[in-house]
Amino acid sequence: MIARCLKTALTPCSTRLIWSKDYAAAYTAQELAHKIRRLRSFDRSEISRTMTTSTPSSPLVESSRSEDRARAQQLLKHLRATQSSREGPSAIRVGLCGAPGAGKSSLIEKLGLHICSQGLKLAVLAIDPSSKSTGGSILGDKTRMERLSMHPKAFVRPSPTRGIMGGLALNTNELTMFCESIGFDIVLIETVGLGQNEIEIDNVADFVMYVVPPGSGDDLQGAKKGIMEIADMVAVNKYDSHFEMACKKLKVDLDHSLHFQVQRYEGWTPPVILCSASEGKNIDQLYLTINSFKKKRVPDIVKKRASQNLNNMWAYTSNIIMNA
Repeated sequence: MIARCLKTALTPCSTRLIWSKDYAAAYTAQELAHKIRRLRSFDRSEISRTMTTSTPSSPLVESSRSEDRARAQQLLKHLRATQSSREGPSAIRVGLCGAPGAGKSSLIEKLGLHICSQGLKLAVLAIDPSSKSTGGSILGDKTRMERLSMHPKAFVRPSPTRGIMGGLALNTNELTMFCESIGFDIVLIETVGLGQNEIEIDNVADFVMYVVPPGSGDDLQGAKKGIMEIADMVAVNKYDSHFEMACKKLKVDLDHSLHFQVQRYEGWTPPVILCSASEGKNIDQLYLTINSFKKKRVPDIVKKRASQNLNNMWAYTSNIIMNA
């Protein structure tokens, strides 16, 4: 059993796909080619069905059923095999994390519209907490992205955590790879509201943006270990109206703390950027920082993804063994 899990987890196309002998419902070559053409033409209904509808012609990427995972594995394998070859990753995966109420969803709305205005295709994976008592989830983050969700170059997909800790859903990694494989240029992953020690987003994203509101503590708070250590950029949101002075003070404290923090990448100190989702202030600076990181840190991104694959492999294997 362990050897079987390791064999599947080490497969390049995915690190969490369940191995299965049930290939009776696998795609024919013609069906697969037709489906990939529709996905890469950014047919929203086809993308949604592939993520959320479990049928013989459309596997549920998020499903844990072995027959669904077999078809999803086949699809992801062919998508990645037919990706256009570029130097380095074809897309950048950006994780947005922060405490509840920091303004992550509103910030994604403005940042996403700016990204789309540059002619880029954007996928947003918004993770929403599930109820511990009922298991349900409101999936309300998309309501704050009304304009972005209707933009022809954007696709917004909310997902429930289903009890998974760390701020992500069980299959966030697969959905991220799926979005990249069908041709999105940027994948934004919004976590649920996080605390200081919840850093699972670092196992999925190439670039982590930590969103903080004014009044988030002093320089000692910024020096504490945990989520600040994985941040590649800090966005001080709500830099507007009567919060401007508080935001400026917080920026000084965070700049001071990050200056003495051990650098994750040589020559890269996480910038602290004042911004406002409600007024659209400095949204362009957020995008320019992400784009600069993508262009200048390709070897770091490749190295990090290799480490992520290993971490996700062991996490997947442990999950299978514990639930066997």
